[in-house]
Amino acid sequence: MIIKHLNYILLPLLMSSGSFVYGQLTTEWEIFNEFNSLLPNNTIRCLETDQTNTLWIGTDWGLAKFHEGTWEIYNKGNSGLTDNSIRAIDSDSENNIWIGTTLGGLFKFDGSSWTQFNTANSDIPCDFVRAITIDSSDHVWIGTVEGLSFFDGNLWQNWTIANSGILSNNITSIAQGKNGMMYVATVNGGVFYIQNGILNDYTILQNGLPDNTSLAVQVDELGNPWFASAAQGIFTDVGNLTWLVFNTSNSALPSNSLKCMLLDKDQNFYIGTHLHGIAIKTSTNDWRNYTTLNSPIPDNQILSLTKDSLENVWIGTYSQGLVRMKEGYLGLDNLNQDKPEIYPVPASSNDHILIAVADPESIVIITDQQGRTVTREKPVNGKVSLLPGYLTPGSYQVTIISSAGRKMGQLVVL
Repeated sequence: MIIKHLNYILLPLLMSSGSFVYGQLTTEWEIFNEFNSLLPNNTIRCLETDQTNTLWIGTDWGLAKFHEGTWEIYNKGNSGLTDNSIRAIDSDSENNIWIGTTLGGLFKFDGSSWTQFNTANSDIPCDFVRAITIDSSDHVWIGTVEGLSFFDGNLWQNWTIANSGILSNNITSIAQGKNGMMYVATVNGGVFYIQNGILNDYTILQNGLPDNTSLAVQVDELGNPWFASAAQGIFTDVGNLTWLVFNTSNSALPSNSLKCMLLDKDQNFYIGTHLHGIAIKTSTNDWRNYTTLNSPIPDNQILSLTKDSLENVWIGTYSQGLVRMKEGYLGLDNLNQDKPEIYPVPASSNDHILIAVADPESIVIITDQQGRTVTREKPVNGKVSLLPGYLTPGSYQVTIISSAGRKMGQLVVL
């Protein structure tokens, strides 16, 4: 089921004429789980969108393919996979899908045949693969729990504590920057960069790195790496061993404990948190946060993110399945300009507030100035009644959604 949710934030939108109009941010949500779809498991570990806009979904019970409403499921019972625990997915320029598992190593799927790379038949250092990145030359970079691997289709090269001096073998994420630079995140070993065979590592102790554990790395349009850390928010390398940090102390990021991150082509950040839903930092430095309290998102622990060519953001949760989110805007002329009937106006926090509602099937939504939903109510006997003390002093948006459209108004509580 598709759920359309309005976030009552009026934002200035730049028109082609150069003028500004105000629009209302809207968000469309769709939830997929074991019960309403063919999704094999509700724990979504990794996501990838390939060149055909097909979504690939890694779960604890196999690999799912979703394209134009059609599902295909691959597991060790019906495919070349020997392990159902999927931890990483990427696609190359020929649309081969590369899959990392916890026990079976690395797999390549060309749409019909499967090729497995494991410690028994290749030089991969470990069969637990938790990160895959295909670089611009179609070479495969593989993060395992026993080191980093590079595979050019014929030869392997490995970086481990034992042979290269990296400080952790547990590789969580890999990204390619400019001029062949590779950025690598680890658990408890800081981050390290590889370029032209030269490796440099950075840690809290040696270089003032904000956190020695990062679970995701993305590269911006300037070639700067951004890291999503386990305990210190997001940070980037701005040069000269200087780190720019966004955390709960200096931004609207709702948590410093992060699980995943996506940076899109428009330089918007989508940040999956451990227990506080998804945070969005836009290219204009506006922040939004969607949780189970203010949106239809069913789980606050976000494990994976990807974005397709239709601007859908796909969100993998820890226990509640897959979420499709699409943000958009409505101009003020698209909204029903009839105002809700509210009494009294203005109201005090001690007043009994009444909102008149003609359609008994309507939904009344009250949101605060940050766009957070305070309450959703169904009318009883033609009205919604809010008891004294229910709303604290402030300004609220009241929206009535019915089959006839939407009514929007303001409620001020003194």
